Amino acid sequence: MEQGAFIIQELSGDWPVYPGHPLALATAIMRVFATFAEANEPTEHGWCAALGDSRIPGAGDHVGAAMRTLELGSRGADSDAMVAYAERYWEAGQAGGHFKNVDEGKAQAKRIEPHFRSIAAEWFKIAAAV
Repeated sequence: MEQGAFIIQELSGDWPVYPGHPLALATAIMRVFATFAEANEPTEHGWCAALGDSRIPGAGDHVGAAMRTLELGSRGADSDAMVAYAERYWEAGQAGGHFKNVDEGKAQAKRIEPHFRSIAAEWFKIAAAV
């Protein structure tokens, strides 16, 4: 069973930058869950499975932003649109107020972005086939 923090560390060389860049967290979600539908499945508490899964690191609002990033892909948006959304969220929120982490989180997302693009193309193909 893969752990999101280890996935992010493997891909970027660093542990997740708190509170979690949506692109990094979305990448972990795609590696942990087989499909968007599985990650988005409502839990008994009303939030999505990815948000309640301890394998996905990061603050809740940033996991939510990662799911909104992936929701764009589930609705047919391409990787450019998903990456742009994740970047805008991180910039606008200034890392959830953790200002010292803004640049480090952006750098981590840039290192992960090629992998995100590669697996997103496959992940959403799988979802479309289901």
